[in-house]
Amino acid sequence: MAGIGFELKKIFKEESFTNRSKAYLYSALVSAGPWLSSVITVNLLFFIMEIQGVSGQEKDLFSGTIVYSFVFSQILTAPWQFIITRYISDKLYVKEYKYIRPSFIGLNKIIFFLSLLIAVAFYWGKPLPNSYKFMAIYTFVIISMIWILMVYLSAVKNYELIAKAYISGGLLTFALAFYLLKKPLEFTTIIMSANLLFSYLMGISLTFVILMYNFLSTFYFGNEMEYDFIRYLSKYSSLFFIGLFYTLGLWADNIIMWFSEFGIETFETYHFSPLYDNAVFLAYLTIIPTMVLFLVSVETDFYSYYKNYFGLANKKGTFKEIKLAENKMKDVLFNQLIYTFEVQGLISLTIILLSKYIFKFLNVNSLIRNIFRVTSIGALFNIFILLIILVLLYFEIRKRALLVSVSFFVFNTAFTWFFKDKGISYYGYGFVVGTFSAFCIGAIILFKFMKKISYNTFALQPLYIKKEQGIFVFIADNLNFYKEIKLNKATIFINLFRKRKVKNNTLRSRRIKRKRRERRKKKH
Repeated sequence: MAGIGFELKKIFKEESFTNRSKAYLYSALVSAGPWLSSVITVNLLFFIMEIQGVSGQEKDLFSGTIVYSFVFSQILTAPWQFIITRYISDKLYVKEYKYIRPSFIGLNKIIFFLSLLIAVAFYWGKPLPNSYKFMAIYTFVIISMIWILMVYLSAVKNYELIAKAYISGGLLTFALAFYLLKKPLEFTTIIMSANLLFSYLMGISLTFVILMYNFLSTFYFGNEMEYDFIRYLSKYSSLFFIGLFYTLGLWADNIIMWFSEFGIETFETYHFSPLYDNAVFLAYLTIIPTMVLFLVSVETDFYSYYKNYFGLANKKGTFKEIKLAENKMKDVLFNQLIYTFEVQGLISLTIILLSKYIFKFLNVNSLIRNIFRVTSIGALFNIFILLIILVLLYFEIRKRALLVSVSFFVFNTAFTWFFKDKGISYYGYGFVVGTFSAFCIGAIILFKFMKKISYNTFALQPLYIKKEQGIFVFIADNLNFYKEIKLNKATIFINLFRKRKVKNNTLRSRRIKRKRRERRKKKH
C-alpha cells in the first residue's frame, strides 16, 4: 500500500485497544474509503428521495449516473493504480521523494484527459439537458481522479484528515440535497435529479479539494519528470493488465445483468439493473472486514518474515537459516489467510442468516434480499481472489497473478451469461460459480508456488540486468524531454527578461548620474 505499512508498524508498537482500533480504522480508510463513502452517501440520498416523494424515473436517472460513473471510473483507473502503486513504492524505498509529486501531476493529466474524452463521447447525442450532461461528465472525471489520489494519499499517512474529508463531503451532500429538494435550483427539466446530482458533486468536490490540498502541501517539492512512471508500462506491463482484467471481472456480472429481463433503460442513456446492482453493492459491504484484517496482518506480521527471508536469500544466509525463515514466512502467511477466511466466512454467514430481519427493518425489497444472500458468497470468494493476486505480486510472480485475473474475468463473464436467462431465482449464481472457479485456480497457483518457493526465488532471478527499453520508455523519455525544453525556454526567457531589466536599470542609473554631474558643473 505504498506507505501505510510504516504507519501501522508504529501504531502497533504500543499495544493498546486505542492503537489497534486506530490501525483498523486507517486500513479501512485506505482500502475502502472512496467506495464506502460513495455507497453510504448515495443510499442516504435515496432515503431523502423516498421522504420527498421523488418520481421513480428521476430516481432511476440519478442512480444510473452514479452507477455508471462509479463502475467505469474504476475500470479506467484500476490498471493505472496497479502501475503507480509499484512506482511510488519503488521511489519511497530508494528515498527518491522528488519523483512523487511530478508523477501525481503527470498521471492526473492522463486520467483527466481520458475520463473527459470517454465521458464526452458517451454523453454526446444523448437526450439529456446540457446542464445535466455537464454535471454527469464532471462526476465521472472527479471520481476517476479521486481513485488515483487515494493511492498517493497512502504515502502521506494523514488518515485523520482523510476521514474528515470524506465525512465533510458526505455531510455537505446530505445537507444540500435536503435543502434543494425543498427549494430546488431551476433547471430546465428533470429538476429533482439535477438538484441531487448537483448536491453530490458539491460534496465530492469538497472531499477532492481537501484531499488534494493535503497531498500537495505534503509533497510540495519535486523534479520535472512528470511522465517518468510511464516507463513502468514497459517493465511492468503485466501489472496494468492485472488491474484491468481484475476490475473487468469485478463488474462483468453487473454489466451483463443490465441487459437481463430485470434490466431497465432510462432516458435512452443508462442500462442498469436496480435489483441486482443494489444487492451486489450491499454484498460488497460485507467484505470490508477482510480487506482491513488482511491489510493489517500483511503489513505488520507477514512483511517482517518476508523481509527476513529475502534478506537472508540476498545476503548469503546459510541454507539452514534460509529454510527456517522460509517455513516461518509460509506458516504466518497461511495462518493469516485461513484466519481471515474463517472470520470473513463467519461474518458473511451471520449477515446472510440475519438478512431477513435486517432487510425487513430497512424496508428493502425481498427480491434484493434473495440476490444479496447469493452474491454475498460470491463477494467472499472475490475478495480472496484479490488477496491471492496481492500475495503473488509480493513475490513478483506477475504472470501467474495475471492468469488469476484473466480467469476471474473469463469465468465470471461466462457463468453470469449462462445463468442470465434462467430467471430471477438464479440471479447471482453465475457470480458465485465464476468467483469460486477463479478462487480455486488462484489457490492452486499460490500453493504450488509456495511449495517450491526457494527454488522459484533463486531459479527465476535474471542472469543480467536488462537495459530499459520499449515503446513506453521511449514515450516517457520524449515527454519528459519536451517538458524540460519548455521549462528551459521559459527559464531562458525569464533570465533574458531579468538581464534586460538589469541593463535598463543600469542605463537609467548612468543617465541620472550624468545629469547630476552636468547640473553640478553648471552651478560651478
